[in-house]
Amino acid sequence: MSDNLFISFWDICLDNLPEGTFMHRRLSPADAKRCIEQARQENRLLCLSNNDLLAPYKERERKNHEALCDVLAEHFGIALSLKDFVSKDEDDGLYTINPLNCAQVHGHDRLLVITCAYGMAENDNDTPLKLKIEPTTVKFHLFESKENTN
Repeated sequence: MSDNLFISFWDICLDNLPEGTFMHRRLSPADAKRCIEQARQENRLLCLSNNDLLAPYKERERKNHEALCDVLAEHFGIALSLKDFVSKDEDDGLYTINPLNCAQVHGHDRLLVITCAYGMAENDNDTPLKLKIEPTTVKFHLFESKENTN
């Protein structure tokens, strides 16, 4: 039985959810880590993004994405990087971001959306206001087909 695990940071789109009944539940960090590691080991992991993180005009989004990867590694032992969200075309050798709208949760496929909130970063009086990801706000939202939960 194939059950892909799709991962997205912050976003979900209507294309991810075909008509039908779905379940949304939160996973503990340990359960999320276990799901990610198992899917990676079985080559069933596909990380997706709603932004073209390779585009020069998306630098802010790329930095936020990398910051969440760093928090996941440092605080939860979850190894994800920008490389996980990229595919290489075998014909022309070009790299592209795996688009969020290419995945649809049906059958045994699942979508794990990782969210977080920001807090004030320590800074001195000479630097502008900075925000950082607050690790205690990281949440793991799992979406799956209702037929898969029986």
